[in-house]
Amino acid sequence: MNSGILTPKQAAFRDEYRRNIAPWYNGWGHLLSIFVPGIAVIWYCVAHVHEPTAWELLFVIPVLVFYNWNEWWLHKNAMHRPIKGLSGILIPVYHRHTHQHHQYFTAQVMTYDTNREWRIVLFPPYALIVFMVMTLPAALVLGYLWSANAGYMLMMLTPIYYLNYETFHLCCHVQDNWFVRNIPLVNTIRRHHAAHHSQPIMMERNMNLTYPVADWYMGTSDLDRGLLGHLFNGYSTRHVKKEYASDQGAELDGRLTTS
Repeated sequence: MNSGILTPKQAAFRDEYRRNIAPWYNGWGHLLSIFVPGIAVIWYCVAHVHEPTAWELLFVIPVLVFYNWNEWWLHKNAMHRPIKGLSGILIPVYHRHTHQHHQYFTAQVMTYDTNREWRIVLFPPYALIVFMVMTLPAALVLGYLWSANAGYMLMMLTPIYYLNYETFHLCCHVQDNWFVRNIPLVNTIRRHHAAHHSQPIMMERNMNLTYPVADWYMGTSDLDRGLLGHLFNGYSTRHVKKEYASDQGAELDGRLTTS
C-alpha cells in the first residue's frame, strides 16, 4: 500500500500544480512574508510587557489551550467540510486543503523536493494578518478591563502559535533528516500528520498540527494513549488503535521519507 511511489494521478496533479506556480514565487520569500511581520508583532508586544504578575503569566495557559482547540476545530470543519453560511469565505480554504493539499501529499508520498513547493504547504501570507486583526479587539478589551500586560500577551500569542503551526507543518512534509526524526514533539506531530493523510481517516482523525492535545481530549486521535503519551509518542506505531493499525505499522518510514 505504501510503496512511496507516486500514482499516475498524483504525479499528474503535482506536475500541473508546479507548472501553475508563478515564476516569481520563492518559498523563502513566502516564509519570510509570514515570519517577519509575526516576529515584529511578538517583539513589539514583549517590549511592552512590564513585570507581569503570576496571574498574567498563567493566563497564557488557557489561551494556548483555546488556540489548540481552535486549530483542531478549523481543521476538522472549515478545512475538511464546507460550513453553511460561511461558504463564500471558507470554500477556498476547504478547496485548497482537501482538494489540493491532500492530493499533493498522500499517505504514499508525504514530502516535497524544493522550496517552491512550500506554496502548497504554507498558508497565504495574509492569513496571519487576518488572525492578528481578529485578535486585536479582544486584546484591546482585555487591556482595558484587566491590564495592558494581559492585552499585549494575548496579542503576541497569536503570531507565536501561528508561526509554531507553520514550522511544524513544514517539518511534517520536509525530507527525512536527523532533526525531524529525533526532536521530541516534532517527531510526534510528523507521525501524527502522516497518519492524517491516510485516505480512510483524513476526514475524522488527527486534526491537530501542533500538539495533539485537542485530538486526545476530543477522542479524534488514532492513538490509544494518555496526554503525555500523545505528546511524546514520536514515530512509534505501537499504540495505534487496532482499527487503524492496518494503514500504518511498518509502512510509516516510507510515508515520511520517500518522495
